[in-house]
Amino acid sequence: MGVLTETMMRLRGEIGTWRHERVVLQHDLARQVHERRIRVSALRVSFARDRAGAHRAWFGPTLSERRTEEAEAKTQRDQEQRRLAGETKTKALREQQLLAVAKSQTQGNNPPKPVAAPSPRTPVAPMAQAQKRPSFKGSKKR
Repeated sequence: MGVLTETMMRLRGEIGTWRHERVVLQHDLARQVHERRIRVSALRVSFARDRAGAHRAWFGPTLSERRTEEAEAKTQRDQEQRRLAGETKTKALREQQLLAVAKSQTQGNNPPKPVAAPSPRTPVAPMAQAQKRPSFKGSKKR
């Protein structure tokens, strides 16, 4: 019985060891697959960029790239116009204030009165009118 028991214990230990090695191998393979997927994805992105660059060199920018460039240019133009409009408003306000100060100084010995700058009005969206409920003119059943 001793030899049979020792053999069974040895086999049980080997089975446990192999099972553990199989689990470690599966985890290692899963990690390697994940790393390879990341590398392949990066390589595909690189190829796509190279291909897009070659296409752009041969045929010019794509339609979506042209639209994006046009939209960016329009945004820059709008920002420049807003900036210029703001500058002209501030210049006009300064001129009005200077005229008001000059006018008050020419009135004689009276001290100049403070002039409040006109505050810009914030745009307000018109509110939609409430809909009237239709009157119910049905038969009255009792």
